[in-house]
Amino acid sequence: MAGLALTVSPGFVLLAAALYFLGGVGALAAFLAAALAHELGHLTAMFLAGAAVRGIRITACGPVIEYGGVCTDREEIGIVAAGPLAGLFFAVLCFLTDVPFLLYTGAVALLATLFNLLPVLPMDGGRLAKYALETVMEPRTADAVLRVTGTLCAIGVLSTGICIRSIAAAAAGIWMGALANFPALR
Repeated sequence: MAGLALTVSPGFVLLAAALYFLGGVGALAAFLAAALAHELGHLTAMFLAGAAVRGIRITACGPVIEYGGVCTDREEIGIVAAGPLAGLFFAVLCFLTDVPFLLYTGAVALLATLFNLLPVLPMDGGRLAKYALETVMEPRTADAVLRVTGTLCAIGVLSTGICIRSIAAAAAGIWMGALANFPALR
């Protein structure tokens, strides 16, 4: 992978520090393992589609893989879906053990996968929803629908965080709302 650009944003450093602060080394390690499995799913699908990986940006939204090449719509959808599928597969593998840390990591991977599948851009669920919506409506209308659904998801996550008294869930809801309504943050 000569010439591969790797950048780490200050936002990711802040996210890692928050994970460490909220859950310690175990939470950070479990999250990083789940994220690695997820991204390996995307990378595998890119390889199978013949896409060329140009760079990886590690942001507060997680890793973003920049790639080029000519991919069909089906391949693009496959690349997007491969991350959550790999995350789910990784979670199941972790649940097949009796090692406490791997069981915890499996739970983190499952939770991260489900969260990532919410219809909020730039998360994979939002990207998949955008592909689906654009088959039946104009891209501007699809973006407006995703802004509304993203905001509703954010309100739901924020409300859940408040109800269960989870600072992490409430913060995730606020973050999700910002992403849904301010594309420049993506």
